[in-house]
Amino acid sequence: MSVLRGEKLTLSIFGTSHGTSIGMILDGLPPGIRIDEEALATFMTRRAPGQSNLSTARKEPDHPEFISGIKDGMTTGEQIKAIIYNTDVKSSDYSALARTPRPGHADYTAHVKYKGHEDSRGGGTFSGRMTAPLCIAGGICKQILESEGIAVSASIHDIHGNSSEPLSEIVKAQALRDSVGGTVICTVSGLAAGYGGPLFEGLEGRLSQAIFGIPAVKGIEFGAGFGAAEMYGSENNDEFYYDAEGNVRTRTNNCGGILGGISDGMDIEFRVAIKPTPSIARVQRTIIYDSREETEIEVHGRHDPCIVPRALPCIEAATAIVLVDVMLSQQPGESADIKSEYVQIENSDKDASTAGQAIARYGKACYSINSDKDASTAGQAASTAPDEQPDGMLNNGDSGVQHISDCRSEIDAIDSQLLPLIEQRLRVAEAVAIYKQEHNLEIVDQPREDSLFSKLQSRSSRDLADLNKDIFKAIINASCKHQKDFITRK
Repeated sequence: MSVLRGEKLTLSIFGTSHGTSIGMILDGLPPGIRIDEEALATFMTRRAPGQSNLSTARKEPDHPEFISGIKDGMTTGEQIKAIIYNTDVKSSDYSALARTPRPGHADYTAHVKYKGHEDSRGGGTFSGRMTAPLCIAGGICKQILESEGIAVSASIHDIHGNSSEPLSEIVKAQALRDSVGGTVICTVSGLAAGYGGPLFEGLEGRLSQAIFGIPAVKGIEFGAGFGAAEMYGSENNDEFYYDAEGNVRTRTNNCGGILGGISDGMDIEFRVAIKPTPSIARVQRTIIYDSREETEIEVHGRHDPCIVPRALPCIEAATAIVLVDVMLSQQPGESADIKSEYVQIENSDKDASTAGQAIARYGKACYSINSDKDASTAGQAASTAPDEQPDGMLNNGDSGVQHISDCRSEIDAIDSQLLPLIEQRLRVAEAVAIYKQEHNLEIVDQPREDSLFSKLQSRSSRDLADLNKDIFKAIINASCKHQKDFITRK
Protein backbone atom coordinates (compact mmCIF):
# COMPACT_ATOMS: atom_id res chain seq x y z
CA MET A 1 0.00 0.00 0.00
CA SER A 2 1.29 3.43 -0.94
CA VAL A 3 0.28 6.42 1.18
CA LEU A 4 0.12 10.18 0.53
CA ARG A 5 -0.19 12.02 3.85
CA GLY A 6 -1.36 15.61 4.00
CA GLU A 7 -2.39 17.85 6.89
CA LYS A 8 -6.02 16.71 6.79
CA LEU A 9 -6.24 14.13 4.00
CA THR A 10 -4.58 10.74 3.78
CA LEU A 11 -4.74 8.79 0.54
CA SER A 12 -3.85 5.10 0.51
CA ILE A 13 -3.66 3.14 -2.76
CA PHE A 14 -3.61 -0.66 -2.83
CA GLY A 15 -3.60 -3.56 -5.26
CA THR A 16 -1.50 -4.54 -8.28
CA SER A 17 -1.84 -4.12 -12.02
CA HIS A 18 -2.70 -7.75 -12.77
CA GLY A 19 -4.04 -8.77 -9.38
CA THR A 20 -7.69 -9.18 -8.52
CA SER A 21 -8.31 -5.51 -7.87
CA ILE A 22 -6.95 -2.07 -7.16
CA GLY A 23 -8.43 0.59 -4.94
CA MET A 24 -8.03 3.53 -2.62
CA ILE A 25 -8.90 4.81 0.84
CA LEU A 26 -9.36 8.57 1.23
CA ASP A 27 -9.48 9.65 4.85
CA GLY A 28 -10.18 13.14 6.18
CA LEU A 29 -13.05 14.51 4.12
CA PRO A 30 -15.77 15.79 6.44
CA PRO A 31 -19.44 14.81 6.13
CA GLY A 32 -21.95 16.63 4.01
CA ILE A 33 -19.99 17.10 0.77
CA ARG A 34 -22.04 16.31 -2.33
CA ILE A 35 -20.33 13.99 -4.82
CA ASP A 36 -21.58 13.55 -8.38
CA GLU A 37 -20.74 9.94 -9.20
CA GLU A 38 -21.70 10.36 -12.86
CA ALA A 39 -19.27 13.25 -13.21
CA LEU A 40 -16.65 11.15 -11.45
CA ALA A 41 -17.22 8.31 -13.93
CA THR A 42 -16.74 10.74 -16.82
CA PHE A 43 -13.48 11.93 -15.29
CA MET A 44 -12.30 8.33 -14.82
CA THR A 45 -13.00 7.60 -18.49
CA ARG A 46 -10.34 10.11 -19.50
CA ARG A 47 -7.70 7.91 -17.86
CA ALA A 48 -9.16 4.49 -18.68
CA PRO A 49 -7.25 2.26 -21.14
CA GLY A 50 -8.45 1.20 -24.56
CA GLN A 51 -9.91 4.57 -25.55
CA SER A 52 -8.12 4.89 -28.91
CA ASN A 53 -5.57 3.25 -31.17
CA LEU A 54 -2.94 5.54 -29.64
CA SER A 55 -3.22 3.79 -26.26
CA THR A 56 -2.99 0.28 -24.87
CA ALA A 57 -5.46 -2.28 -26.16
CA ARG A 58 -6.25 -3.38 -22.60
CA LYS A 59 -9.98 -2.88 -21.88
CA GLU A 60 -10.87 -1.86 -18.34
CA PRO A 61 -14.10 0.04 -17.57
CA ASP A 62 -12.60 1.41 -14.34
CA HIS A 63 -15.94 1.85 -12.59
CA PRO A 64 -15.18 2.29 -8.88
CA GLU A 65 -17.33 0.42 -6.37
CA PHE A 66 -17.68 2.46 -3.18
CA ILE A 67 -17.50 0.38 -0.01
CA SER A 68 -17.96 3.20 2.47
CA GLY A 69 -17.78 6.95 2.91
CA ILE A 70 -20.43 8.02 0.38
CA LYS A 71 -24.16 7.57 0.94
CA ASP A 72 -26.95 9.05 -1.17
CA GLY A 73 -24.40 11.16 -3.02
CA MET A 74 -22.95 12.73 0.14
CA THR A 75 -19.80 12.09 2.12
CA THR A 76 -20.49 10.54 5.51
CA GLY A 77 -17.31 11.62 7.26
CA GLU A 78 -16.03 8.03 7.28
CA GLN A 79 -13.12 6.85 5.19
CA ILE A 80 -14.07 6.77 1.51
CA LYS A 81 -13.16 3.29 0.32
CA ALA A 82 -13.41 2.36 -3.34
CA ILE A 83 -12.34 -0.68 -5.31
CA ILE A 84 -11.88 -1.39 -9.03
CA TYR A 85 -11.84 -4.99 -10.16
CA ASN A 86 -9.32 -5.89 -12.87
CA THR A 87 -11.26 -7.58 -15.66
CA ASP A 88 -8.78 -7.83 -18.56
CA VAL A 89 -5.55 -9.25 -17.21
CA LYS A 90 -2.99 -11.27 -19.16
CA SER A 91 -0.49 -12.32 -16.55
CA SER A 92 1.17 -14.79 -18.93
CA ASP A 93 2.68 -11.85 -20.81
CA TYR A 94 4.92 -11.26 -17.82
CA SER A 95 5.92 -14.81 -16.86
CA ALA A 96 9.60 -14.31 -17.71
CA LEU A 97 10.04 -11.13 -15.71
CA ALA A 98 10.69 -12.91 -12.45
CA ARG A 99 14.12 -13.76 -13.87
CA THR A 100 14.74 -10.91 -16.33
CA PRO A 101 14.20 -7.21 -15.60
CA ARG A 102 12.89 -4.89 -18.32
CA PRO A 103 15.07 -1.83 -19.04
CA GLY A 104 13.41 1.39 -17.90
CA HIS A 105 11.02 -0.40 -15.51
CA ALA A 106 11.16 -0.80 -11.75
CA ASP A 107 11.57 -4.58 -12.12
CA TYR A 108 15.16 -4.61 -10.87
CA THR A 109 14.75 -2.15 -8.00
CA ALA A 110 11.58 -3.94 -6.85
CA HIS A 111 13.44 -7.26 -7.04
CA VAL A 112 16.12 -5.88 -4.74
CA LYS A 113 13.76 -4.16 -2.31
CA TYR A 114 11.35 -7.08 -1.94
CA LYS A 115 14.01 -9.80 -2.13
CA GLY A 116 12.52 -11.50 -5.16
CA HIS A 117 8.97 -11.73 -3.81
CA GLU A 118 7.56 -8.80 -5.80
CA ASP A 119 4.50 -9.13 -8.04
CA SER A 120 6.08 -8.41 -11.42
CA ARG A 121 2.91 -8.89 -13.51
CA GLY A 122 2.34 -5.73 -15.48
CA GLY A 123 4.65 -3.80 -13.21
CA GLY A 124 2.71 -4.71 -10.06
CA THR A 125 2.41 -1.77 -7.70
CA PHE A 126 4.71 0.32 -9.92
CA SER A 127 2.36 0.19 -12.91
CA GLY A 128 0.61 3.17 -14.41
CA ARG A 129 -2.58 1.20 -13.74
CA MET A 130 -2.25 2.31 -10.11
CA THR A 131 -3.19 5.84 -11.17
CA ALA A 132 -6.82 4.72 -11.53
CA PRO A 133 -7.36 4.81 -7.73
CA LEU A 134 -5.52 8.14 -7.67
CA CYS A 135 -8.10 9.48 -10.12
CA ILE A 136 -10.97 8.33 -7.90
CA ALA A 137 -9.69 10.45 -5.02
CA GLY A 138 -8.61 13.27 -7.32
CA GLY A 139 -11.92 13.30 -9.17
CA ILE A 140 -13.74 13.75 -5.85
CA CYS A 141 -11.38 16.55 -4.85
CA LYS A 142 -11.77 18.25 -8.23
CA GLN A 143 -15.51 18.47 -7.61
CA ILE A 144 -14.89 20.10 -4.24
CA LEU A 145 -12.60 22.67 -5.85
CA GLU A 146 -15.05 23.35 -8.67
CA SER A 147 -17.78 24.09 -6.13
CA GLU A 148 -15.47 26.84 -4.84
CA GLY A 149 -14.79 28.25 -8.30
CA ILE A 150 -11.34 26.68 -8.55
CA ALA A 151 -10.45 24.92 -11.79
CA VAL A 152 -7.60 22.44 -12.37
CA SER A 153 -6.81 21.73 -15.99
CA ALA A 154 -3.96 19.82 -17.66
CA SER A 155 -3.14 19.83 -21.36
CA ILE A 156 -0.44 18.48 -23.66
CA HIS A 157 2.39 20.94 -24.19
CA ASP A 158 4.42 18.75 -26.51
CA ILE A 159 5.19 15.14 -27.39
CA HIS A 160 8.75 14.29 -28.33
CA GLY A 161 9.39 18.03 -28.59
CA ASN A 162 6.55 18.60 -31.08
CA SER A 163 4.02 21.12 -29.75
CA SER A 164 2.28 21.92 -33.07
CA GLU A 165 1.20 18.37 -33.96
CA PRO A 166 2.02 16.35 -30.86
CA LEU A 167 -0.14 13.28 -31.58
CA SER A 168 1.68 12.69 -34.86
CA GLU A 169 4.76 11.75 -32.84
CA ILE A 170 2.87 8.84 -31.28
CA VAL A 171 2.01 7.49 -34.73
CA LYS A 172 5.68 7.71 -35.74
CA ALA A 173 6.76 5.86 -32.59
CA GLN A 174 4.23 3.08 -33.22
CA ALA A 175 5.63 2.57 -36.72
CA LEU A 176 9.10 2.24 -35.21
CA ARG A 177 7.87 -0.20 -32.51
CA ASP A 178 9.09 2.41 -30.06
CA SER A 179 7.64 4.94 -27.61
CA VAL A 180 7.81 8.67 -26.88
CA GLY A 181 7.39 11.01 -23.93
CA GLY A 182 6.43 14.65 -23.62
CA THR A 183 5.42 17.43 -21.29
CA VAL A 184 2.12 18.49 -19.75
CA ILE A 185 1.02 21.96 -18.67
CA CYS A 186 -1.19 22.13 -15.58
CA THR A 187 -3.03 25.31 -14.59
CA VAL A 188 -4.94 26.09 -11.40
CA SER A 189 -7.21 29.12 -11.63
CA GLY A 190 -9.36 30.71 -8.95
CA LEU A 191 -7.20 29.91 -5.91
CA ALA A 192 -6.93 32.87 -3.56
CA ALA A 193 -3.64 34.28 -2.35
CA GLY A 194 -2.31 33.08 0.99
CA TYR A 195 -2.38 29.27 0.77
CA GLY A 196 0.80 27.38 1.58
CA GLY A 197 3.78 28.25 3.73
CA PRO A 198 7.54 28.76 3.78
CA LEU A 199 10.27 26.16 3.34
CA PHE A 200 8.93 22.62 3.70
CA GLU A 201 5.33 23.83 3.86
CA GLY A 202 5.49 25.34 0.38
CA LEU A 203 2.94 24.57 -2.30
CA GLU A 204 5.63 23.68 -4.85
CA GLY A 205 7.01 20.94 -2.60
CA ARG A 206 3.62 19.52 -1.69
CA LEU A 207 2.44 19.50 -5.30
CA SER A 208 5.70 17.98 -6.48
CA GLN A 209 5.48 15.13 -3.98
CA ALA A 210 2.03 14.17 -5.25
CA ILE A 211 2.92 14.62 -8.92
CA PHE A 212 6.03 12.45 -8.59
CA GLY A 213 3.76 9.71 -7.27
CA ILE A 214 2.56 9.28 -10.86
CA PRO A 215 4.67 6.64 -12.62
CA ALA A 216 6.75 7.98 -15.54
CA VAL A 217 6.98 11.54 -14.17
CA LYS A 218 10.61 12.65 -14.29
CA GLY A 219 10.50 16.41 -13.79
CA ILE A 220 8.42 19.42 -12.79
CA GLU A 221 8.97 23.16 -13.09
CA PHE A 222 6.82 26.07 -11.91
CA GLY A 223 6.34 29.18 -13.98
CA ALA A 224 9.51 29.99 -15.90
CA GLY A 225 11.19 27.07 -14.12
CA PHE A 226 14.69 26.35 -15.40
CA GLY A 227 14.27 29.24 -17.83
CA ALA A 228 14.53 31.62 -14.86
CA ALA A 229 18.18 30.63 -14.51
CA GLU A 230 18.86 32.34 -17.84
CA MET A 231 17.04 35.59 -16.97
CA TYR A 232 18.07 38.80 -15.26
CA GLY A 233 16.20 39.62 -12.11
CA SER A 234 14.51 42.48 -13.92
CA GLU A 235 13.16 39.98 -16.46
CA ASN A 236 12.13 37.28 -13.97
CA ASN A 237 10.47 39.45 -11.31
CA ASP A 238 6.68 39.70 -11.65
CA GLU A 239 5.69 43.35 -11.16
CA PHE A 240 2.54 44.08 -9.16
CA TYR A 241 -0.46 46.25 -10.02
CA TYR A 242 -4.10 46.74 -9.00
CA ASP A 243 -6.75 45.61 -11.50
CA ALA A 244 -10.04 47.43 -12.16
CA GLU A 245 -11.66 45.73 -9.15
CA GLY A 246 -8.80 46.67 -6.84
CA ASN A 247 -7.28 43.19 -6.71
CA VAL A 248 -3.52 42.73 -6.52
CA ARG A 249 -2.23 41.18 -9.76
CA THR A 250 1.12 40.64 -11.45
CA ARG A 251 2.00 41.70 -15.00
CA THR A 252 3.79 38.42 -15.70
CA ASN A 253 3.68 35.01 -14.01
CA ASN A 254 7.24 33.74 -14.05
CA CYS A 255 6.82 32.51 -10.47
CA GLY A 256 3.97 30.24 -11.57
CA GLY A 257 1.50 31.72 -9.09
CA ILE A 258 3.58 30.81 -6.02
CA LEU A 259 5.94 33.08 -4.06
CA GLY A 260 7.77 31.84 -0.98
CA GLY A 261 5.76 28.62 -1.16
CA ILE A 262 2.49 30.61 -0.90
CA SER A 263 -0.15 31.22 -3.57
CA ASP A 264 -0.19 34.81 -4.84
CA GLY A 265 -3.69 34.77 -6.37
CA MET A 266 -2.49 34.38 -9.96
CA ASP A 267 -2.93 31.12 -11.85
CA ILE A 268 -0.69 28.36 -10.54
CA GLU A 269 1.17 27.04 -13.58
CA PHE A 270 3.61 24.16 -13.79
CA ARG A 271 4.97 21.83 -16.45
CA VAL A 272 5.50 18.10 -15.95
CA ALA A 273 7.95 15.93 -17.90
CA ILE A 274 6.76 12.40 -18.78
CA LYS A 275 9.32 9.83 -19.91
CA PRO A 276 8.74 7.48 -22.89
CA THR A 277 6.87 4.27 -22.10
CA PRO A 278 9.63 1.78 -21.11
CA SER A 279 7.80 -1.23 -22.61
CA ILE A 280 8.79 -1.36 -26.28
CA ALA A 281 8.82 -4.18 -28.82
CA ARG A 282 12.44 -3.57 -29.78
CA VAL A 283 15.44 -5.66 -28.80
CA GLN A 284 17.13 -4.39 -25.64
CA ARG A 285 19.95 -5.72 -23.50
CA THR A 286 19.28 -6.95 -19.98
CA ILE A 287 20.37 -9.63 -17.48
CA ILE A 288 19.25 -12.96 -16.05
CA TYR A 289 19.26 -13.04 -12.25
CA ASP A 290 19.80 -16.77 -11.79
CA SER A 291 22.68 -17.32 -14.17
CA ARG A 292 24.12 -13.80 -13.86
CA GLU A 293 24.30 -13.62 -17.64
CA GLU A 294 23.40 -10.93 -20.14
CA THR A 295 20.59 -11.52 -22.62
CA GLU A 296 18.23 -9.76 -25.00
CA ILE A 297 14.57 -8.98 -24.47
CA GLU A 298 11.61 -7.82 -26.52
CA VAL A 299 8.69 -6.63 -24.45
CA HIS A 300 5.40 -7.73 -25.96
CA GLY A 301 1.89 -7.24 -24.67
CA ARG A 302 -0.45 -4.24 -24.47
CA HIS A 303 1.29 -0.96 -23.76
CA ASP A 304 0.78 2.72 -24.46
CA PRO A 305 3.20 4.03 -27.08
CA CYS A 306 2.94 7.33 -25.20
CA ILE A 307 1.76 7.89 -21.65
CA VAL A 308 1.21 11.64 -21.98
CA PRO A 309 -2.49 11.74 -23.08
CA ARG A 310 -3.65 9.46 -20.27
CA ALA A 311 -1.46 11.28 -17.73
CA LEU A 312 -3.56 14.46 -17.99
CA PRO A 313 -6.35 13.43 -15.56
CA CYS A 314 -3.75 11.87 -13.24
CA ILE A 315 -1.90 15.17 -12.92
CA GLU A 316 -5.19 17.00 -12.35
CA ALA A 317 -6.11 14.43 -9.70
CA ALA A 318 -2.85 14.71 -7.76
CA THR A 319 -3.06 18.50 -7.88
CA ALA A 320 -6.66 18.58 -6.66
CA ILE A 321 -5.91 16.30 -3.69
CA VAL A 322 -3.11 18.59 -2.50
CA LEU A 323 -5.17 21.75 -2.88
CA VAL A 324 -8.19 20.38 -1.03
CA ASP A 325 -5.91 19.27 1.78
CA VAL A 326 -4.35 22.74 1.96
CA MET A 327 -7.77 24.43 1.94
CA LEU A 328 -9.09 22.21 4.70
CA SER A 329 -5.92 22.85 6.72
CA GLN A 330 -5.79 26.62 6.60
CA GLN A 331 -7.67 29.73 5.62
CA PRO A 332 -5.92 32.14 3.23
CA GLY A 333 -3.46 34.18 5.22
CA GLU A 334 -3.19 31.69 8.08
CA SER A 335 0.12 30.19 8.99
CA ALA A 336 0.39 26.53 8.24
CA ASP A 337 1.64 26.20 11.81
CA ILE A 338 -1.96 26.60 12.95
CA LYS A 339 -3.04 22.98 13.09
CA SER A 340 -6.67 22.83 14.18
CA GLU A 341 -8.86 19.75 13.97
CA TYR A 342 -11.47 21.97 12.40
CA VAL A 343 -11.51 24.79 9.92
CA GLN A 344 -11.97 27.60 12.37
CA ILE A 345 -11.01 31.16 13.14
CA GLU A 346 -8.23 30.91 15.69
CA ASN A 347 -7.03 34.50 16.02
CA SER A 348 -8.69 37.04 18.21
CA ASP A 349 -8.86 39.55 15.37
CA LYS A 350 -11.41 37.44 13.46
CA ASP A 351 -15.10 37.87 14.18
CA ALA A 352 -18.15 35.69 13.93
CA SER A 353 -19.00 37.12 10.54
CA THR A 354 -15.70 35.78 9.23
CA ALA A 355 -16.56 32.41 10.66
CA GLY A 356 -19.91 32.62 8.95
CA GLN A 357 -18.13 33.32 5.67
CA ALA A 358 -15.98 30.25 6.21
CA ILE A 359 -19.05 28.13 6.82
CA ALA A 360 -20.72 29.51 3.74
CA ARG A 361 -17.58 28.78 1.73
CA TYR A 362 -16.95 25.24 2.94
CA GLY A 363 -20.28 24.16 4.46
CA LYS A 364 -20.14 21.07 6.65
CA ALA A 365 -16.91 20.21 4.90
CA CYS A 366 -15.22 22.56 7.36
CA TYR A 367 -15.43 19.96 10.07
CA SER A 368 -13.55 16.77 10.68
CA ILE A 369 -15.41 14.44 13.01
CA ASN A 370 -13.96 11.64 15.10
CA SER A 371 -14.49 10.03 18.45
CA ASP A 372 -12.72 12.60 20.57
CA LYS A 373 -13.71 15.71 18.73
CA ASP A 374 -17.11 17.32 18.61
CA ALA A 375 -18.08 20.31 16.56
CA SER A 376 -17.50 23.28 18.81
CA THR A 377 -15.89 25.45 16.18
CA ALA A 378 -18.82 27.69 15.45
CA GLY A 379 -19.23 28.51 19.07
CA GLN A 380 -15.51 29.21 19.47
CA ALA A 381 -15.55 31.49 16.47
CA ALA A 382 -18.55 33.34 17.84
CA SER A 383 -16.61 34.19 21.00
CA THR A 384 -13.83 36.01 19.19
CA ALA A 385 -13.56 39.77 18.95
CA PRO A 386 -15.00 41.60 15.92
CA ASP A 387 -12.91 43.50 13.39
CA GLU A 388 -15.80 44.27 11.01
CA GLN A 389 -18.36 45.75 13.34
CA PRO A 390 -22.02 46.51 12.61
CA ASP A 391 -23.06 50.13 12.41
CA GLY A 392 -23.40 51.63 15.87
CA MET A 393 -20.77 49.40 17.51
CA LEU A 394 -19.53 50.65 20.84
CA ASN A 395 -15.86 50.22 19.93
CA ASN A 396 -14.90 49.33 23.49
CA GLY A 397 -16.39 52.50 24.80
CA ASP A 398 -14.36 54.88 22.65
CA SER A 399 -17.49 56.50 21.26
CA GLY A 400 -18.96 57.24 24.67
CA VAL A 401 -22.28 56.30 26.20
CA GLN A 402 -24.99 55.58 23.66
CA HIS A 403 -28.69 55.56 24.02
CA ILE A 404 -30.06 52.21 25.23
CA SER A 405 -31.95 51.69 21.98
CA ASP A 406 -28.66 51.88 20.08
CA CYS A 407 -27.17 49.33 22.45
CA ARG A 408 -30.11 47.03 21.97
CA SER A 409 -29.84 47.39 18.20
CA GLU A 410 -26.24 46.42 18.50
CA ILE A 411 -27.12 43.36 20.56
CA ASP A 412 -29.71 42.41 17.96
CA ALA A 413 -27.07 42.67 15.25
CA ILE A 414 -24.72 40.43 17.20
CA ASP A 415 -27.49 37.94 17.93
CA SER A 416 -28.28 37.77 14.21
CA GLN A 417 -24.68 36.64 13.67
CA LEU A 418 -24.73 34.19 16.56
CA LEU A 419 -27.94 32.39 15.67
CA PRO A 420 -26.85 30.85 12.33
CA LEU A 421 -23.54 29.82 13.91
CA ILE A 422 -25.29 28.09 16.79
CA GLU A 423 -27.66 26.35 14.40
CA GLN A 424 -24.72 25.30 12.25
CA ARG A 425 -23.04 23.91 15.36
CA LEU A 426 -26.10 21.86 16.21
CA ARG A 427 -26.25 20.46 12.67
CA VAL A 428 -22.63 19.38 12.89
CA ALA A 429 -23.39 17.88 16.31
CA GLU A 430 -25.89 15.62 14.55
CA ALA A 431 -23.04 14.18 12.48
CA VAL A 432 -21.11 13.69 15.71
CA ALA A 433 -24.09 11.86 17.19
CA ILE A 434 -24.25 9.47 14.23
CA TYR A 435 -20.55 8.73 14.55
CA LYS A 436 -20.81 8.09 18.29
CA GLN A 437 -23.79 5.81 17.78
CA GLU A 438 -22.04 3.80 15.07
CA HIS A 439 -18.95 3.41 17.23
CA ASN A 440 -20.76 2.78 20.53
CA LEU A 441 -19.42 5.94 22.14
CA GLU A 442 -21.01 7.92 24.95
CA ILE A 443 -22.66 11.19 24.05
CA VAL A 444 -20.92 13.03 26.88
CA ASP A 445 -17.15 13.22 26.26
CA GLN A 446 -15.73 14.75 29.44
CA PRO A 447 -12.06 14.89 28.34
CA ARG A 448 -13.16 16.71 25.19
CA GLU A 449 -15.19 19.21 27.25
CA ASP A 450 -12.31 19.80 29.67
CA SER A 451 -9.97 20.46 26.75
CA LEU A 452 -12.45 22.89 25.21
CA PHE A 453 -12.86 24.84 28.44
CA SER A 454 -9.10 25.06 28.82
CA LYS A 455 -8.79 26.55 25.32
CA LEU A 456 -11.61 28.99 26.02
CA GLN A 457 -9.91 30.09 29.23
CA SER A 458 -6.75 31.01 27.32
CA ARG A 459 -8.66 32.89 24.60
CA SER A 460 -11.15 34.77 26.75
CA SER A 461 -10.77 38.26 28.13
CA ARG A 462 -9.65 37.95 31.73
CA ASP A 463 -12.74 39.61 33.18
CA LEU A 464 -15.12 37.49 31.06
CA ALA A 465 -13.42 34.08 31.27
CA ASP A 466 -15.74 32.58 33.89
CA LEU A 467 -18.85 33.91 32.16
CA ASN A 468 -17.70 32.54 28.80
CA LYS A 469 -17.18 29.16 30.44
CA ASP A 470 -20.73 29.18 31.79
CA ILE A 471 -22.11 30.14 28.37
CA PHE A 472 -20.25 27.38 26.59
CA LYS A 473 -21.18 24.87 29.28
CA ALA A 474 -24.81 25.69 28.49
CA ILE A 475 -24.13 25.33 24.75
CA ILE A 476 -22.46 21.95 25.22
CA ASN A 477 -25.24 20.70 27.48
CA ALA A 478 -27.78 21.75 24.85
CA SER A 479 -25.68 20.05 22.17
CA CYS A 480 -25.54 16.78 24.13
CA LYS A 481 -29.30 16.88 24.68
CA HIS A 482 -29.82 17.55 20.97
CA GLN A 483 -27.56 14.61 20.06
CA LYS A 484 -29.54 12.26 22.32
CA ASP A 485 -32.87 13.49 20.92
CA PHE A 486 -31.57 13.25 17.36
CA ILE A 487 -30.47 9.61 17.79
CA THR A 488 -33.79 8.75 19.39
CA ARG A 489 -35.73 10.32 16.51
CA LYS A 490 -33.45 8.75 13.92
